[in-house]
Amino acid sequence: MAFFNAHINRWPVLKAFLWMIVLGCGIVFGAQEDAPASETGVARLQAELPERKLPVLEEMLRKGLVNGPDIIMKEWLAAVAREEVTVGRAPMLPNVSAWARPGVIYEQHRESGSKDRTVTSILFNVGFYQPLYHWGALEKNYQIAQIRKAIADRNVAETRRVLAVDLRRRYFDFVLVANDLRLARLKLERVQKDREYVRQSIDDGSLAPAEIDGANREVDLQLPEVARLENEYAALRATLVQITGMTATQIDRLPVEIPPLADIGEALAAMSGSVSAPPSARAEEMADAARIEKLNYEIAKKRLYPKIGVELSVNQDDRRDAGDTFGQKSLVTSWNALLAVNWSLFDGFASQATRRASLNRLRAYETSRAQIEQQEDAERRAETARLMIAWQRLQNSERDLDRTRGHLDLTEQDFASGMRSQRDVDDARTSFNHATHGIHAARAQFYTTLASYLSNRGQDPVARDRGNAGAGD
Repeated sequence: MAFFNAHINRWPVLKAFLWMIVLGCGIVFGAQEDAPASETGVARLQAELPERKLPVLEEMLRKGLVNGPDIIMKEWLAAVAREEVTVGRAPMLPNVSAWARPGVIYEQHRESGSKDRTVTSILFNVGFYQPLYHWGALEKNYQIAQIRKAIADRNVAETRRVLAVDLRRRYFDFVLVANDLRLARLKLERVQKDREYVRQSIDDGSLAPAEIDGANREVDLQLPEVARLENEYAALRATLVQITGMTATQIDRLPVEIPPLADIGEALAAMSGSVSAPPSARAEEMADAARIEKLNYEIAKKRLYPKIGVELSVNQDDRRDAGDTFGQKSLVTSWNALLAVNWSLFDGFASQATRRASLNRLRAYETSRAQIEQQEDAERRAETARLMIAWQRLQNSERDLDRTRGHLDLTEQDFASGMRSQRDVDDARTSFNHATHGIHAARAQFYTTLASYLSNRGQDPVARDRGNAGAGD
């Protein structure tokens, strides 16, 4: 009975323990469910990136992120930084040097009674030096080289990330300018037709001859606009050719339209505050610069301390016996094992000045990093707001396009029934063309904003996958 009562008394404790297990499992499972939801939202936005729908843009990104001049330049600088790591490690390793001087030495003696003689010899020296203790200066220089290598590697990835967003923007600028050029040429054809109509009306006597001036002016205004757009189109195409290495013919494969987006309003609302941004390249650069200055300060602080090393050498030289000025020379080989102490006692206060300069630079870098982090937090919040505003504007533009398309359909139906003129149809079609251009511009703006939003949070699959592939290579 005592045993039974003891177990009954323990039951509340056991029940509380079981409830803790159940609640803990619920929290764990809830966290596991939230993570896939966040990942699903990111994947939903990534699926709407424009290169998924535009093959030419996809090819541009694939080639431009490898062959771009900026990428190649940064990769060269990264290769330089990798070699400088070896240079930074070299002072920590043994230093071996040697020299040899084979030859003949002719000695001519005068007024000494000694005979002239010729000595054939091989003089040499082989030296070995190993630093033992430099107060950590050699290791810190090596760490600085490693940090600079990491900076160079990160610059390659950052250049690739920025270029991925910039290539999308440039491609959409190119497509929009091509559409502007098409509309400008259509307008030129229209004003030329209007001028021809005015001429015929003047010939028929229904219009005064002075009316031709207005028609000529419209044509004169449109001609330089077409020329300007043609020049801008050629310049944008040349830039894309230079960055991507593609031919102009390949780039000229323009899409019929900038494709519409799926309804991602819910995904945007869910992801607007849930995707945290990693430290930016600017903030990481300031942090690395501060680390370098800390190491430089430690090096400068110990610059006037004695440096200890070991010297080993084998030396062969020609010598005479002590006190025998004119005696026979002999070859002497010596083996040396020495503990070397190098001590700079005074350097004109250069070490103190170097320490103060490092401290001032360190304060500047740390302050700059703090300011960058605060600024970027505000920029990320503003970027989220811009993305939502761009989405709302895009929805408004889509609705405007539907209304304009409906107006064009009604006008064409009225024209078919004789209720509208051809001029009314042309005006409605012109309005529809401009609305189409507006929706293309709104889609391009949103695509670019979306790519920038994901890129700044490390979620641009193009830049990330290309960077991983480059690291694997």
